[in-house]
Amino acid sequence: MRPVSAQPDAGAPALSRFVTDDLGEVREWLDRVYGSRLLMGRIREGTARLAVSAADAGPLRTTDLTLPGTMTCRNRDIETVRAGLVLSGTVTIEDAQGVHRYGPGDALMATFPGDDLVSRAENLRIRTVTLPVDLLADVAGTPHNGSAWPPRLLSRSPHGPAASRMIADALALTDALLSGPAATHPLVVGNAARLLAAGILAAFPTTLTVREEARADHVDATPAVLRLAVAHIEAHYADPDLSLADIAAAACATPRAVQYAFRRHHGTTPMGYVRRVRLAAAHADLLAADPAAGATVSAIAARWGFYHLGRFSAFYRRVYGRSPRDTLST
Repeated sequence: MRPVSAQPDAGAPALSRFVTDDLGEVREWLDRVYGSRLLMGRIREGTARLAVSAADAGPLRTTDLTLPGTMTCRNRDIETVRAGLVLSGTVTIEDAQGVHRYGPGDALMATFPGDDLVSRAENLRIRTVTLPVDLLADVAGTPHNGSAWPPRLLSRSPHGPAASRMIADALALTDALLSGPAATHPLVVGNAARLLAAGILAAFPTTLTVREEARADHVDATPAVLRLAVAHIEAHYADPDLSLADIAAAACATPRAVQYAFRRHHGTTPMGYVRRVRLAAAHADLLAADPAAGATVSAIAARWGFYHLGRFSAFYRRVYGRSPRDTLST
């Protein structure tokens, strides 16, 4: 194995890369990183190589993986969610639902908690993102002890070509984020992980997106619930892991009831309200900062989880009627 790795400063993503043409090392890597047991592999020694580039940041892990030749693997008892986008080659997955074949441009759910599957890769290059299932549940607003727990995957394939493109766009945006200076900010990484989780929930049908007891949630969307939720947000908005599930627990209500309450009384979602509070914090920092001392709009925006400067500037202008650059320079 020929590892090439770079350990950045504390707080930055951990980046690593290695290549090998040894089948034993391929077997060890697949088992250690993917939880895959190699059943059968065929590589011409010295002519093809497993190559992987990985980035670990907070709760998410992204990989660009090239599997040479033909590989057949078994996955079972996986605890994380791993979505993928095929760049070249093919992968065929056999599970309890049937046989699924994916080629270039296709998104797929590579593994999901509770899976028992066999996959066959042919000269495969695939981009993957791995997230904890708890994060998907938090983004979906699904209690970990509710009727939808433990969650189940309803289809390994996404809803359609548009869903595959959405996964591709989310992966590209995450790659750009993790390779830039904003990746050192926990709020930025947390928001990126939630963006990916939301994309996966929108692209793939799971029991996490099945909504039950909507009528009771409407009844529970009271002003008292809203007050508790707002108080929790205003006390914890700087927490990069603040989630809908946390807010609902603090409000002693279901996530759906909290969503209804915010929509009814504030015209936004709970996480949209969090975004407003963080924008106000960024505004205060812009007013207090000194550009002569090196303060920049991009650094302040990233500090509060806004890693796309153009969107931050547009959002800021809508709320404050001027650009963040003008605020910083006054």
